[in-house]
Amino acid sequence: MADTLEYLANSVSQAHNLEELTRPMLELLEKMTHLESTYLTTIDEVAGVQRILYARNIGDLNIPEGLTVPWSDTLCRRALQEQSFLTKDVPSVWGDSEAAAALGLQTYLSSPVYTDDGELYGTLCGASAHPVDVSPDVSKLLELFTRLISQQASREKAAREATERALAAEVRASEMQFVAEIGAMCLSASGLSPLLNGIARSFTARSFWQDAVPFVAEQGVAHAVQAGQQAYKPLIQTMLGDARSGIGYQPLFVKANYAGTDVQEALAATGQAYNSLLFVMAAASGDELLGGVLLIGGEESISDSEQAMVQSCWQTLTLFAERHHDHELLEAANATLTLHARHDPLTQLPNRRYLVEEMKRLLGHAARTGETVYVAFIDLDNFKIINDTHGHDVGDDFLEEIARRLQSTARSGDLTARYGGDEFILVAVNHCDQLDNAEEAIAERLQNAMSGKFELPTMTLEYGGPSVGVIRWQGKEVPDADELLATADKAMYAVKQQRRKRHV
Repeated sequence: MADTLEYLANSVSQAHNLEELTRPMLELLEKMTHLESTYLTTIDEVAGVQRILYARNIGDLNIPEGLTVPWSDTLCRRALQEQSFLTKDVPSVWGDSEAAAALGLQTYLSSPVYTDDGELYGTLCGASAHPVDVSPDVSKLLELFTRLISQQASREKAAREATERALAAEVRASEMQFVAEIGAMCLSASGLSPLLNGIARSFTARSFWQDAVPFVAEQGVAHAVQAGQQAYKPLIQTMLGDARSGIGYQPLFVKANYAGTDVQEALAATGQAYNSLLFVMAAASGDELLGGVLLIGGEESISDSEQAMVQSCWQTLTLFAERHHDHELLEAANATLTLHARHDPLTQLPNRRYLVEEMKRLLGHAARTGETVYVAFIDLDNFKIINDTHGHDVGDDFLEEIARRLQSTARSGDLTARYGGDEFILVAVNHCDQLDNAEEAIAERLQNAMSGKFELPTMTLEYGGPSVGVIRWQGKEVPDADELLATADKAMYAVKQQRRKRHV
């Protein structure tokens, strides 16, 4: 599973579009399920059609890319309606499906893909003309795949929409140097507050606008960026409330003397003229507000060209906000994938790959500072008996409790990991190095922590404890981490042999 997640993380980090993201997923899905065909579809419910967007075929079954079928007769629609996403006997379950009969489908796997706004985008599917025993655990992997596809499809949709808005703005920007200036500021912005301050200064340099108040939003509440403009907060909040719609924030010009009493009272508190023209330029991605600029104009009417220019600037700022938001989403998704690729999914401990990486760093530091490194190799004796006697669920619960005890025994700065199966590792630096028998002390502490009564969710176990082998290293030449682990493994094996002799 770790190799699968590592491959997936690499694929996601290198993917530049939906196709580059999806094709490695189809390959992984085929390897995990052994289904002949894996494919991603798009669905147009208005037109009533489903289309195969990307497909991978390895057997007799061939589902071609570009194939379009009526949505009403597809297995995906039936699976969605019945909430039955894994079918191992299609003819018995959906024998009236002409499409399934024509393809000779026997085993079918499907998961819907929704966009960020909740619309049905399509389905991620697998199918075979032969019976295939697909594990229900695949559903977790399928859920991760559909979530990543959803994020990418939503980003590309947002990018297309943003590009369309940007193109329209660029036509006007070619005739208005001011819009080009604002656009350049957005493109080169190092942060939100400096950008909003720059936009505010640019607007106040124009003759029509009397004042411009930059603000940032925290949990939906706007705060003026500049300390001397906090009196504008009620006016900003009122204008934002009026500009809010079901799909975000709309451009809204308000002549204060024709506005409601809430706007007039908030404006009066700022000392601005009662008949000022107001415009709130929100920097938002959909309904997620990042900040913006409140513009306060003069008493005269605004010209059509000035109004078009302001709306163009608003569109440019919206594009910046959407890109900023998409970038944050991508960074969060990559961070999540990296976490999954480096940690054991059951115990949440670092996995073998992450352990070796961290040991290289730790050993390098110890070589420079002269510190002593201890490596404890822990093997859970008789774990197979627990699995065979009580079942794998109890075995998993036991492993989770072992991991918890290992972490609670470790000191701050110690490295713990699940090496694989029933093997765990603890790496410590300068641990009890004042003692000649530091290795024995560490082994005894781990042995005591991992022995005795285990209160598991479904039962109580008495466990005799693991075999623990501990070695120490100190030197100036950085050793190979794998070789050090192998040495600790041998030490553990010697302990295991001694324990067996005592029980003979």
